[in-house]
Amino acid sequence: MDPAPVFVVLSYIGLFVFAVSGALTALRNDMDIFGVAMIGLVTGVGGGTIRDVLLGSFPVWWIADPLAIAICAAGAAVAVVAQPAIASRLKALIWADAAGLAVFAIIGAQAALAAGAPALIAVFMGAVTATFGGVLRDVLCNETPLILREEIYATAALIGAGVYAGLLAAGLATGPAAIAAALATFAIRAAAILFDIRSPKVGRPRGPGA
Repeated sequence: MDPAPVFVVLSYIGLFVFAVSGALTALRNDMDIFGVAMIGLVTGVGGGTIRDVLLGSFPVWWIADPLAIAICAAGAAVAVVAQPAIASRLKALIWADAAGLAVFAIIGAQAALAAGAPALIAVFMGAVTATFGGVLRDVLCNETPLILREEIYATAALIGAGVYAGLLAAGLATGPAAIAAALATFAIRAAAILFDIRSPKVGRPRGPGA
């Protein structure tokens, strides 16, 4: 994890909102308090864990930063307390997930660059970090992962991580580049949610034997 303050702050924001999204998913599936807490934790740290395993970075980042567990627990607790006042847990989940996606796409790309990975791999790792916590959340809750639906989801993370790498290559400092790229990622995902923009779908050929 990059020690620069902006990345520490972004990391904790991402953890919190992803934990909220995980807890809301667990609550929608009527899990008990342990299940809510565990799904919140897995959603928060899952993508970064897979990234670190792929990069060979051990111990994985959150083991060296126990505050991460406390932040995930806080996010799950907020979801539990706030859920009675939330008009739509699904809508709240979608927006919390969008915020986490935007932040972790940049955190993941930076972590890969700090580990010495080339820019292309860093962009891919940004998408892994941003999406695989949500994949684990949805699989554990027996739901179709967002990444496998027609929504602009992983594409937004890839573009955001690419924007970050591009801004760094253009000479922009890491802090402003991270904030700009995170905002770009969130804007893309938000536009997809608000205007129902979907990825192109490849249909099966129709006809005899199809």
